[in-house]
Amino acid sequence: MTTNALVIRGGTVVDGSGSPEQPADVLVEGETITAVQAGLHVPPDAAVIDASDRHVLPGFIDVHSHDDVAALKPGFLDPKLRQGVTLNVVGNCGHGCAPVCAEAELTSYSAPILGRVPVAMKWRSFPDYLAAIDASARTTNVAALVPHGPLRASVVGIERRTATRTETARMCAILDEALDAGAAGLSLGLMYPPGNAAGEDELTALARVVARREKLLVAHLRNEADAILTSLQELAHLAKRSGCAVHVSHLKVTSPANHGRMPEVLDTLDALRAEGVDVTADVYPYDAGSTTAASLFPPWTADRGLTSLLAALDEPAMRRQVVDDLQRPWVELENYFLTIGPERIRLIGFTLPEYQRFEGWSLADVAHAQDAPAAECLADLVLAEHGGLSVVLFQMAESDIRTALAWPWTMVGSDGLPLDHGSVHPRLYGTFPRVLSKYVAEPGLGFVEAVRRMTALPASRFGLGRRGLVAPGHAADLVVVNRSRLADRATYNTPRVFPEGIDAVLVGGRLAWSPAGGIVSNGRLIRAEVTGSSLPGR
Repeated sequence: MTTNALVIRGGTVVDGSGSPEQPADVLVEGETITAVQAGLHVPPDAAVIDASDRHVLPGFIDVHSHDDVAALKPGFLDPKLRQGVTLNVVGNCGHGCAPVCAEAELTSYSAPILGRVPVAMKWRSFPDYLAAIDASARTTNVAALVPHGPLRASVVGIERRTATRTETARMCAILDEALDAGAAGLSLGLMYPPGNAAGEDELTALARVVARREKLLVAHLRNEADAILTSLQELAHLAKRSGCAVHVSHLKVTSPANHGRMPEVLDTLDALRAEGVDVTADVYPYDAGSTTAASLFPPWTADRGLTSLLAALDEPAMRRQVVDDLQRPWVELENYFLTIGPERIRLIGFTLPEYQRFEGWSLADVAHAQDAPAAECLADLVLAEHGGLSVVLFQMAESDIRTALAWPWTMVGSDGLPLDHGSVHPRLYGTFPRVLSKYVAEPGLGFVEAVRRMTALPASRFGLGRRGLVAPGHAADLVVVNRSRLADRATYNTPRVFPEGIDAVLVGGRLAWSPAGGIVSNGRLIRAEVTGSSLPGR
């Protein structure tokens, strides 16, 4: 190319603000949108993308990704890029890979969520991790939350105990340093160790740092089933004590006994907003979740991470206690094994040859094939695989998903797990086209509004600067879609399938992906290429 100008011509622009769609050309110069209007003059040497019969949208922002490690692995962001995502928010659910704690235990525990963490990590502190991301040859932008799990482990270790005042002060200092380096906020995983061991004083102190820096506190609630309202009130109490804005990760109501409760949940959230609690949420458009298989076991088994879990599964007396506990409700956390049952639990991520035929099978079917009780079978498999299994949990009702997406303060997050091998949840590949093709007929969620929830709203909420709008002066993160063909193709049985209808994705003004690998313009090929765009807020 002889010029850095590019024009997307003849399309219908949905600018992300919620304003009605309009025919317009979009002029991009360098990394920035410089003009949006019909009948733009095209510079003689400009590259031209013909968007006739297409819609031009801001690049989608995945506010709930687990691409902390994937961003450092060539090709691992392709499932996001090819569904139109141009920015991934990492560090969610309290999981992450920085700051690095003295023990490798936590990265092993998080591997079924984050994928395999490199043995030779080139960072220790959170600012160093941000620098590694910034220098990586990734294909999307990345914004990072500080994950509470590694933050806590770097100071307290992984054991389940209350932090001292000195330790809490140290965590606050590390958090402050990370926010100063450009982190978008703090994420809590109140269901997962070691974060679920944190007391109110520790959480409040950290939240006050977030509030003082005018950042966002994002939380995986402690319980999304019977005690979901109590868990929401816990987060609201934290917001009121600290003064920080809060965001609920993957808003849902789990287990068949709770299906249909989403209106009650939204009433609670509306009441909190009326009280002055600044609360928002994200949703993924699927009736199943996915997480680590280790989370299926009683909380006491993870007092020292995977070490204590594997020890409990290996010692006969402790194993009996684990199996007994799987048959009864737990006090604080949800017992997925009991509430949804083995037939609704799919196992993924097998590495041992003798078990790979079970990839994607339900626990009930695997137990039948092994001629073993389901609880014993689960214990055997997790022990054999050294805790490295993930699960897909069919736990939500379709009606609740639709109700949650209709709430004006929900955004869209994939919660995709970028696993290195085996099966995955289809949300990694299909979330954003799925919302735009399946759910935009819902009351309160037309196409224009859905685009706003994926672009301008999250950009504002997460402090992502000049992103999320097709407007002059904003970053040229853009998606060209064919609405008549737009559809997700990933399913639970065949999840690693890319969507249709995404015709071009630009990141920082460069063509990052198109179906043919490039677009012919003025007799030459504009090639899709790695962007190297900077982290927002850096």
